[in-house]
Amino acid sequence: MNRASAAEQPAFIRELATFETQVKASCPGILSGVPTHNDGESSNESAFQIGQELTFVTLGGAERVEHPLLARYAAVVRHLRWSNRKLTKLLRSLAREQGVQSAIALPDLCSDLRFWVASGYKAVSQQTTALLRRLQVVSSITLIENEPHEPVTNFLDTEALVAYRLKPYENRADQRLAKRAFPSKPKDAEPSSKQLLEAVGRVYAALGRTAAATS
Repeated sequence: MNRASAAEQPAFIRELATFETQVKASCPGILSGVPTHNDGESSNESAFQIGQELTFVTLGGAERVEHPLLARYAAVVRHLRWSNRKLTKLLRSLAREQGVQSAIALPDLCSDLRFWVASGYKAVSQQTTALLRRLQVVSSITLIENEPHEPVTNFLDTEALVAYRLKPYENRADQRLAKRAFPSKPKDAEPSSKQLLEAVGRVYAALGRTAAATS
């Protein structure tokens, strides 16, 4: 699954470049006047909500490129079963969550940002509220249940958690099959994470913000 996702990275970058162009045409620099949040000041709930939408829309367009793949993957995993009930539940729910989230229609970000700016950075639009409510429902699809003697750090890394729980079921035949199905590629054959981060950074710059500054 990771290999398939990596193969989509050029499409991710193209999608981000398209989104950058749309931002420059529709709402360039719209976030350049957002007040800086200083340590010790009360947090702005609307800024947090806008930050969530901004992150989702920026990455969501690229994620939608993967939707057909994620939907097929979820359909396959739904029929798989392991002797460990928690593992079965985890893999099925993760696959379903990815498929459902990648299908969410993207809102008009510039419209939502204009609403927020016009409110004096105090209120978000109904569209923003509806999107965040939908994302909250999707995020509740996966519930990770603890396993005895499992490394706590795995709960901060879903991929590591899945790999750890799948390891007892992996045999040499599985490893050989995986190598044949997903042969390793030269490192320079795939765009690096740096390229993706740079593409995201250009979108934020077009909006008048840095990638780290969402509030």
